[in-house]
Amino acid sequence: MKKIFIIIFIAMVSLYGMTLDGVSKEKGDSCISDGECGFGLRCNDGVCVKKSEFDFGSSGKTGNPCNIDADCIGSGKCVKNNFGKGYCSGN
Repeated sequence: MKKIFIIIFIAMVSLYGMTLDGVSKEKGDSCISDGECGFGLRCNDGVCVKKSEFDFGSSGKTGNPCNIDADCIGSGKCVKNNFGKGYCSGN
């Protein structure tokens, strides 16, 4: 019985690790932690946005909260994520 639990535990940990490696979210996708977002992105208020060190001035306030496009002048459009929160998408 103990061996079965150990095998099930190892299988669950392995499957969880494979899902993290195989799926990285893109800019604008909803997230819970930085680990879910792809390279050069971080999780900010439930949205994958560019890390500041990878933002070379092309998107200004990318990832900042917004309500309308005017809140994102020079930083793209105001886009709603899956939770209904708005964020500046960048250029």
